[in-house]
Amino acid sequence: MSVDDPLCNPRLTNEGSCGLDITYMSSQHAFGLVGRDVAYFQDAITGESVPFQGFAFGCALKNEGFHFYKNMRENIIVGVHGLALGPRSFLSQHNNQIKGRFSYCLAADSGISNMYFGDEAQISGDASRDVKTIAMKTFLSYHVYLNAISVDGIRISIDPTIFELDPIGHTKGFFVDSGAPYTYLVRSAFNPIKDVVAKYFKDKYGWQHVPLRPDLCYETYPIDVQRFPCVVFHFTGIGQQGEVDWVMDNNYLFKKKNQGFCMTIYSVDDPGPCLLGAYQGYQPINFKILFDVANGLLSFIPQMCHEASF
Repeated sequence: MSVDDPLCNPRLTNEGSCGLDITYMSSQHAFGLVGRDVAYFQDAITGESVPFQGFAFGCALKNEGFHFYKNMRENIIVGVHGLALGPRSFLSQHNNQIKGRFSYCLAADSGISNMYFGDEAQISGDASRDVKTIAMKTFLSYHVYLNAISVDGIRISIDPTIFELDPIGHTKGFFVDSGAPYTYLVRSAFNPIKDVVAKYFKDKYGWQHVPLRPDLCYETYPIDVQRFPCVVFHFTGIGQQGEVDWVMDNNYLFKKKNQGFCMTIYSVDDPGPCLLGAYQGYQPINFKILFDVANGLLSFIPQMCHEASF
């Protein structure tokens, strides 16, 4: 792609062509070229290939810091499908077809997961499962309004301003980010949660967590009637819904490691941002999630994603 192409934004040059130089989450870096091609996606109803003409994409010649799932070697990933709202994002380039809608359902254990765009991005419940919808602020990232967190029915005292959006720098708030490996909370929110979860295990089972670690890990694993605590994220809903509860799946909120386990929520320095992550396969696993970007709504429902046909 020429540096004079409108989608060469920012106008970086690499060997006479439009260059790619992106840093993500401060530790992940991609360097290479930007080109154009035709991308084909399968129509979910007819099965036919639908062309997306003139699709601009980055071709990274060098990747640093991208460690996906169990593969810890550098620079071997196929790529990252960016779904933010930058000027040359996939959503922005083909909004006439996508209409500001996409959905996914992340299967456990690196199973095959489906993603849908446009009119085919739908979500529905049944007699035992209700679709829940929360308010979402859309710009370059997807901010949702987290009010509080409960552990085993105890609503933890956390300053709610921690999760408020910084309208200028967008460096503070709570964001849904499928490119983040885990869920990250600032220390002023993480530490109270860590203390309550640690107290739960100590009071019920006499377990002491591994000392001198910033995360929360144990060297034993629940057996028989022993159980993990129920953890609920409370979000601002829409209309008459008021507050909406997202009950985390304990199979992925607490991940087995060797003979013990760790909580898959980690801390970052204040002021943040806080992230609800996904790609290591934790909190949003086995939930279908719909992003209605055009209307500022995020909907979700529990679903066994490896069995899904939607």
